[in-house]
Amino acid sequence: MSSRGGLSAFGQVQQDAAQSATTELEDIVVEGRPLAEATTDFVARVVSPPRSRGAATWHRRVCVGVGNLQREAAEFVVDRIAAVGESVGLEVGWPRCEPRVFIVFAADADAAARDLVEARGRRFRIGVSGSDLGDAAVEAFMTSDRPVRWWQSSVPVNSRTNRSVARLPGQAPYVPPPREALTRPQAYGGNVNADGASRLRSPLRDDLSQVIVIVDIDRVAGTDLGALADYLAVISLAQINPELDPGSYDTILSLFSEGANPPPGLTDWDRAFLRGLYGAEQTDEAVNGRIGNVARTMADEIRAGQDGRREDR
Repeated sequence: MSSRGGLSAFGQVQQDAAQSATTELEDIVVEGRPLAEATTDFVARVVSPPRSRGAATWHRRVCVGVGNLQREAAEFVVDRIAAVGESVGLEVGWPRCEPRVFIVFAADADAAARDLVEARGRRFRIGVSGSDLGDAAVEAFMTSDRPVRWWQSSVPVNSRTNRSVARLPGQAPYVPPPREALTRPQAYGGNVNADGASRLRSPLRDDLSQVIVIVDIDRVAGTDLGALADYLAVISLAQINPELDPGSYDTILSLFSEGANPPPGLTDWDRAFLRGLYGAEQTDEAVNGRIGNVARTMADEIRAGQDGRREDR
């Protein structure tokens, strides 16, 4: 597996590591609609958080691993995801890091998906309410005919302490102290300090905790590796709808859309989306408020780019 921080190789899949092209901001077309309306529609189309949760992102850093791909190609994919992640302020990879984004290239993607679910079921249903899309989505993951399929998990986190507010698989269960020690609220286990919260603001944010991606080698045959790496970057860093339909927007997410004329790589529309996602205020109590903030911040990013006010990281 290739990962940022420690590299090994397996598989013999050959791909051309072509650099992906970009699209200038002035070339972005929003089909005559007001920009805010277009970004709102786009975000609603592509973002798919669990019910009653906001759009999750990685918090500060993430480790990426690619398996069953020739070493040079795997390193190219990891490096491309790292470059995109770093552009939104993430640290991607560090020595001996444990991958939380797992990308597997498979000759039999259906079998690989079934085997993963059967062998590592708790990675798919971690038992935390609102952490994933549910049982039907697991079944869809195993039976999908898409060239790329993915499964994402997220957790609610206290934005002040950066601690999960739910016990995750592998964490020790709460063991109460002796009765005579129950004199402080902290003795009853972890709790959420809601100081400063209101009906409009929540102390919680949603963090991605794991992304599992399976790439069907046969179905992506002939796809430029640069374009594929950019596609994988977006679905690795954002909570993208597994039944993705990006419409006619100028986005790398249309790479496998039927009848689409996809761009050769990440576009400025895609960059604005990711910056909007990672730059948006995500503490609104109302979920539609959180999603709306992503669309508004995305629109602001586009305007700033057009006006020359935004500097690339």
